[in-house]
Amino acid sequence: MSTQDPLAIQRGDYGRNISVNLLFTIGRAITGPAQCVLIASHPLSYLGVPSPPAGTAPITLFGRTFPCLPFLAAFMPATLSIKHVLWINFMVRERMTLKFATFAVLSDFMYESISSLVFTSASINPMFSERFFYAGFTIFMASATFELLAELQRIAFKAKKENQSKVCKTGFWAITRHINYTANVLFGFGYGLATGGPLYSLATAGMYISNFVFNAMPAIEKYCREKYGEQWIQYEYEVPWQLFPGIY
Repeated sequence: MSTQDPLAIQRGDYGRNISVNLLFTIGRAITGPAQCVLIASHPLSYLGVPSPPAGTAPITLFGRTFPCLPFLAAFMPATLSIKHVLWINFMVRERMTLKFATFAVLSDFMYESISSLVFTSASINPMFSERFFYAGFTIFMASATFELLAELQRIAFKAKKENQSKVCKTGFWAITRHINYTANVLFGFGYGLATGGPLYSLATAGMYISNFVFNAMPAIEKYCREKYGEQWIQYEYEVPWQLFPGIY
């Protein structure tokens, strides 16, 4: 069973396209360094925008010292890129198309670059504060870790021969049916809160929510109903929430 949508993971098609995976890996791997360069070069300075705040204590890494807030602002997209590289090479078993890989790399790069530029305009953003930055960074890292743990739970479940044709609904997957997407929304909110403050955080979280609600989740729900049948219907009864417990 596989979807014909070229801008989606080909669900049910358990075959890797090594060249596409490599392209995606390289494209995502350069994200962290690219955002670091973008933040450090501060292109908005040519428009008279002062440098973003450095934070309190600098960070020393490999014998070099970096201002705290710009370093952490670049560390977040680097974390996202590492997460995506691990996901495509070690977690997802289904095929990625060239169109999907290209779209994912370019769209993520644009999103992260916009967020980096938003951060570099912090000095003229009345909604930016270091308190929001550290709160957002904490939410981001906690949510990214949460998603990784949920994915590892599912991998461990599916690794058992007796579970390969069963729905994973244990652990974090008993909270929402798409707990990985729940984590995505949370770290999107944290990323926006850190780089641009509360208003920007609503935009970044809203971007994730709209994609999941109107695009990703309907396709996955349809696929899983066809693949698992009564098992999935029972899962829907046991875990009625797709994204947010008690809300949706």
